Parts: sequence; C-alpha cells; structure tokens
Amino acid sequence: MVVAPQSPGPDGANRSATAAGRRARLAAAGRAGSISRSYSRMVGVLKYALPAIGLVIVALIVLWPELQHTQVDISDGAPRPAAAAGEIQNPRYSGVDEAARPYTVWATLAKQVQDEVFDLNRPKGEMKLPSGMVLNLDAQTGKLDRGAKSVHLSGNVTLRRSDGTTMVTDAADIDLADKGARSSMPVTAEGPFGTLSAGGFKVEQQGDVIIFTGPTKLLLKPGADKAFQGTPQ
Repeated sequence: MVVAPQSPGPDGANRSATAAGRRARLAAAGRAGSISRSYSRMVGVLKYALPAIGLVIVALIVLWPELQHTQVDISDGAPRPAAAAGEIQNPRYSGVDEAARPYTVWATLAKQVQDEVFDLNRPKGEMKLPSGMVLNLDAQTGKLDRGAKSVHLSGNVTLRRSDGTTMVTDAADIDLADKGARSSMPVTAEGPFGTLSAGGFKVEQQGDVIIFTGPTKLLLKPGADKAFQGTPQ
C-alpha cells in the first residue's frame, strides 16, 4: 500500500515560520550586539587617541620653525646665507670669556646694520658663571655688537639665574666678555631671597653678585640672608 505524502497543515506551517523568525531575530540581535561592542571599543580608543593626536599636532606647529631651520653662525665675518632684505634666519653668536667659559646668543632673525652690529628679533642667551650657575636671558628685540662683545636688550627683558633668581625690566645692557649686566630702568626681581622692586640693577663679579640701585623695596623670606647675594642700595 502506498501512502501519499501529506502536506503540513496550517499549524505546522505557522510553527515553522515562528521558529524561522525567532532564529532571524536572534541572529540580528547577535550582529547588533557585536556592532555595539565594536563601536564602544572604538569610542573608548578615540577618547584617548584624539587628545593625544591633538597634542602632537600642536607640538609640531610650535616646534616646526625649530625643526625646519638650522642655526646660522654669525660669530665671525664669514659669508653666510641671507634673505633678500639682508636678514639671517636663526642666527647664533657664541664665544668664550677670558676664563674660557662659554656664552651663546641666538635669535629668530638678525639683520646686519653695520660691519659688527646686528639687530636681533626675539634674542635669547645663555652664559655660564664662575660659580657654576647659568644665566639665561631673553627679550623682544636686541642689538648685538660683535666688536664690543655686548648685547643691548629691550622689551620685556628677562634674566634668569639657575639659583632661582629672576629679574624683569624694559631694557638692559649685557657684557658678554665679563658676564656683566646693567639697567637703569625699573626692575622687579624674585628668588630665594624673596621679592624686590628697584630703580635698576648691576650684575657684577662675572654674574655672581647682583646690586639693585635706586629706590628699592624688598620683602625678604625667612633665611634669606643665606640665599640673597644682592645688596640693595
């Protein structure tokens, strides 16, 4: 006897359709969960990566002029590259004093106005003092005289000594040969001794002694008699 195949009834078809739909929903939910986890991981990575990338970009913008240009030595009268207007990018002037202690002055731009005289833009300098301390200086503009081994600084002139003493004035003259400096402009100072304002200053004994001149107001810290090397006058 041959039995004819029976077609599924309406109930069986409905159950099959329901099961297939459930499987489809579970598969879709699994894919959605996987996508959600991947998105969360990506967001977590970007939360830390984007600020880091931003810092790198900012650092490159700030340092690019230093990375792009090499300094040009103007310590002697040798020919050197200059722009059409006679300007020298990233000049550097260096030498040693009578005791063979080095000093260096550099700037973003220099223009030779006489045989031995250069106008400087954003000059900076570093000098090693007899005591072993280092004197750093910077200003908005400067005038370097190679013959006299001196620099006149103007505009927010800042001198920092490695013992923590910082002086700020509008103009100052620096003698590179003997590590001296002086200014007749009002000056403010801060350091291990305390805080001070004066009518001017003189840096003597090759940078180890600072003498403040003119009307002087001084606020000493406790124990400043051991730290303060200047003598207000």
